[in-house]
Amino acid sequence: MPKTSVDKLVEHTFSNGQIAKILKVAAGTDYEQALSLAGLQGPTPTLLVIGGASHMSDESQTKLLQFFNGTLATLSARVGLTVLDGGTDAGVIHMMGQARHHVDGQFNLVGVAPLSRVIFPIGSPPPQTANDQMYPPVELEPHHTHFFLVPGEDWGSESRWLARFSSVLAGHFPSMTILINGGQVSLKDLRLNLELGRQVTIIAGSGRLADAIAGTISGLTPSDDETIQNLVDVYYPSQLSVFDILSSPLDDLKAQLDLYFDC
Repeated sequence: MPKTSVDKLVEHTFSNGQIAKILKVAAGTDYEQALSLAGLQGPTPTLLVIGGASHMSDESQTKLLQFFNGTLATLSARVGLTVLDGGTDAGVIHMMGQARHHVDGQFNLVGVAPLSRVIFPIGSPPPQTANDQMYPPVELEPHHTHFFLVPGEDWGSESRWLARFSSVLAGHFPSMTILINGGQVSLKDLRLNLELGRQVTIIAGSGRLADAIAGTISGLTPSDDETIQNLVDVYYPSQLSVFDILSSPLDDLKAQLDLYFDC
């Protein structure tokens, strides 16, 4: 697919009435410029949600829905967080969008995704790529307020944008990343966030990558993935913490988040 050569900002009204600003980010645009073009300014406390919901147990999904609709959305609305995620209408990103709607939240919810991997809601679809048969483009989640569609044909092209956007927007304000479930792209997200100095909370009990990291930290089921082992060795406990959503009260996590964001 040809690279975007000019930034293009459009406003789109989803069928639910939500108006979102959608920026097609040109190659060579820097993070501050992209945020400014979309009307986002800091400093503001930020929360980045990374991960997925594949192969998740029913119990985990139920607990996560309680976490998103209660703890996370309520905190975001009360503190005025800017929440960032992958922007697509699936998995934990879908949960985040629904949670904002559930509490009638007015906080900014920002999605970042590769342009080639999403269905652009206005005009003709982008040219097909070789990845489309294996990974068909997906819909944008319709409760977000902003989207950045960045250059790249593969999932993971958005990772550095998500990490950097969070840092630029936060400035001197608190910024945290929450990892739920997740796979190889989430591992890339995690590494970039840790390298930028961000605190990361791992939601154990959500499956896949999150459980692999939690098991490595506890030593009960250490991962044989060298990248995971290295991240734990370097960043735990200074930047990595674990919360088990299946065995611990959600009020405990709420208290931790309240303390971190000083509310």
